[in-house]
Amino acid sequence: MGGIASAQSTKISGIVVDATTAEPLMGVAVYISGTSTGVVTGPDGTYNIIYSPAYNAPLVFAFLGYEKIQIENPIDMDLSRVKMTEQTNTLEAVVIDPDPWDRATKEELFLNYFVGKRSREDATVLNLKDVKLRFNPSLKQLIAFASNPILLKNEELGYLITYDLAEFEVNFKFIPNSTDIEKVFRLEHARDRYIAENSFVSGTSFYREFPGKKPTERQRERRRKKAFSKSHLRLFRSIISEQLNEANFELFYDGFKVKPEDHIRVRRESDEVYQVTFRNLKYSIRDRDGNQTDMYLSSNYMYIDRYGNNLSPRELMLSGYIPELGVGGMMPMDYDYSVGQ
Repeated sequence: MGGIASAQSTKISGIVVDATTAEPLMGVAVYISGTSTGVVTGPDGTYNIIYSPAYNAPLVFAFLGYEKIQIENPIDMDLSRVKMTEQTNTLEAVVIDPDPWDRATKEELFLNYFVGKRSREDATVLNLKDVKLRFNPSLKQLIAFASNPILLKNEELGYLITYDLAEFEVNFKFIPNSTDIEKVFRLEHARDRYIAENSFVSGTSFYREFPGKKPTERQRERRRKKAFSKSHLRLFRSIISEQLNEANFELFYDGFKVKPEDHIRVRRESDEVYQVTFRNLKYSIRDRDGNQTDMYLSSNYMYIDRYGNNLSPRELMLSGYIPELGVGGMMPMDYDYSVGQ
């Protein structure tokens, strides 16, 4: 696997220190979010990393016990001396609505929607205890938050993923009791009274090679190519390159197969960003194995960068196959596998 940064790549270097003591910090992870490109500061706190604006991704500084720093436009910033502040112990907000669900119920939902229903067999959260979960019956919403990055191991693909969670929510529809017999709160709001309608996950991630001899390098590459061929990155890259059919995706509208060129228009906004306009707000897409993903748009257009990142995450909701892959089945955005292969 290799990076696919453009010729505009810039070397960024500096030193990371404690904001209070000014002492150099060793072991700080410095990485480009969503990629496998990253370094760790040395004993003197120094770092060097190559960054390309083509990534459209923040440069992240993360260290256990310190507040994460996320730089959206690192090339425009002076990062020769980065000061990190220790985390303070903050009390959780007062919750008015009691939580009717037990930890096991919420963990099962979190694993399904974060790791992914289709990825749970191969991917494991190593520090699930660090994830706090809360269900709010008034909002009909499950949320998750974590002070420490979530560590995810995918043995099938050979990745160790460090995921710093920014947002996680699963929204439900409530099915009221058909009788007035039971008014006990926990029974009235039991899990089976709620149907999940949609979910949203966002954060920064860093991919590392999983240490060990298994899977072999050849096995990893074969599995990664297969995973990428069905990923959201592959889908969005094929849309902006107007090669949806060539990438073995089929587009459906209202139950009928349609020609992508009749329903999708792509306009290049800059060297790295594309505006994609859809004729309608709901489509289905099937891959070569018949796996179906449904697309629900809140407006007729969205923005995608050259790597296949959706720059309008709240404008698009996916259901079906691709979201069921979850974070556990995602590929780093700098995975170099062209859409035509």
